Amino acid sequence: MPVDRAAIYDQFHGEMKKARERILTTPDGEVGWLLKFIQTDLDTLTASEWTVLAFEIASFVDDVAIRRGADIATEAGWSVRALPGDGFRGTLPSRGEAKEIQAMVLGSLEKLWKNAVAAFTFPQFTIIVTLPIEDARKGSVFVATKRKVKEFEYRFAHLLMDYSGRIRRCPECQRIYLAIRVDQIYCGPRCQTRVATRKWRENHKADPGKESHRGKKRRQG
Repeated sequence: MPVDRAAIYDQFHGEMKKARERILTTPDGEVGWLLKFIQTDLDTLTASEWTVLAFEIASFVDDVAIRRGADIATEAGWSVRALPGDGFRGTLPSRGEAKEIQAMVLGSLEKLWKNAVAAFTFPQFTIIVTLPIEDARKGSVFVATKRKVKEFEYRFAHLLMDYSGRIRRCPECQRIYLAIRVDQIYCGPRCQTRVATRKWRENHKADPGKESHRGKKRRQG
């Protein structure tokens, strides 16, 4: 029985559309999804959970973050193919590629926090300029990379430009989060309260007679 390629691609693009909606409806949108993704233990995901995430990773590059940076002229797809022989359409990342992306993003953030600068290197990076199309007055500019992982990195670099000052690591729980305020140190009230409580206990442990002395003065008064 012949393979219905059109039906497979229709189903694939339907799943990509669902993935796009999941990303955009995540708290804090695409950057919120990204921070959740890089802190996900991929080895603990079931096959179905991984498939959902794989579509989201692919959608992030091709749909969600496409407005960040120049258009990309894809030279290759992800390593997992929906149909044999088609290396461009209908491809998804492998867990290995996803782990490579996680390491890249985390490493870039660590460098940014430490040095206030994060450098991105693209050894196989091509800029393509085209003639104007139809009535357009200007041509188009595309960038091309050899691997989809590098496309993700390119999109992430432009996303980071907008959120670099707000992506932080909580010193209490070590979770990476998106700060709401400029002076925000902890990821949320729970960690902030935990730190304040611990400091209060440490202060009173260092001077155990402090509270009893205050109580004695109140009783004498």
